[in-house]
Amino acid sequence: MNLAELKAEASKCQFCGFCEYACPTYRSMRMRHFGPRGRINLIKNFDGELSEAAYMGIMTCLVCRACDAQCPAGIKIAEVIHDFKAYILEGKIYKNKR
Repeated sequence: MNLAELKAEASKCQFCGFCEYACPTYRSMRMRHFGPRGRINLIKNFDGELSEAAYMGIMTCLVCRACDAQCPAGIKIAEVIHDFKAYILEGKIYKNKR
């Protein structure tokens, strides 16, 4: 998916939080940006830069797909996060040093 498609898919999120309890990194960290809902929100609101915390939140996703089955909106959460990671790793998105 390109960035516009990623943001469109992320905008379908109803922010219900069902996905979070299936996520191993969220269960371990208990911080929103380390869970699927927080990651999707980061992608939806992406403005061209990522804070260190946002970068870590995205990059710690295991892409285990446990969140996908929990999403009532049918968002392919793991795919969206995986593809967003690809943008970061390809250098299309730069981490803000703040």
